[in-house]
Amino acid sequence: MRHLAVLIVGGVGLLALGGLVGWRLHRPAADARAYAVMRLIAIQVSLDEAPPDYVFYGGDSQVELQPGGQQVCGLPLVNGGVSGSTAAAYADHLAQMNFKAPPQVAALTIGTNDILVKNKPRSAEPAARFEAAAETIVRRLQNVAPRVVVTALPPVGRELGTLVDAAAVAAYSQRLRGLCGRLGCAFADPFAALRDGDTGYAKPGAMRDGLHLAAYRPALEALGPALCGP
Repeated sequence: MRHLAVLIVGGVGLLALGGLVGWRLHRPAADARAYAVMRLIAIQVSLDEAPPDYVFYGGDSQVELQPGGQQVCGLPLVNGGVSGSTAAAYADHLAQMNFKAPPQVAALTIGTNDILVKNKPRSAEPAARFEAAAETIVRRLQNVAPRVVVTALPPVGRELGTLVDAAAVAAYSQRLRGLCGRLGCAFADPFAALRDGDTGYAKPGAMRDGLHLAAYRPALEALGPALCGP
């Protein structure tokens, strides 16, 4: 029995670790979907119990890993991040969420899982698919919130240079900027201080594991002016 308990605890620990380092990099798609099912339940609970005024922040693990209990613009933050999400996957996730009370502001950070080298993200077709999925997300958020803010992609660590196309960080961020220009959402770059120039890579020490930020609260604080602005 003790051996079984050790195996169970160890399995849970590995599952949590898989979420932290990025499902799309290290876990099969089936595991990402299974994780998303449970994560969506948690998000829906937060939405159902949200106060009349709140900020919704959707996206991938760069959002989900934001520490809980934070406020933005004096309003509570509802974390709608789902680790491992591509833009297409998050469009599907968002369609399943029920916003009983509309947020005052909705924000989006997406794209890191779309720029894996194996997907050739700067090729015309993958890039177009990304932009189309991002548009679906933005239009859905605009249907529930009077103000929508979309962020640039965060940089990546150089140790992931063979797995993630760093040059696509800027390319996809520009696509999101253009999308907001077309749809009327606001565009912001809360990760600017972490960037090593225009390389797509992060400054030394800016990332925890090459994929995730070493500190998340400063990024949300940097996003604050765009969320709270007119």
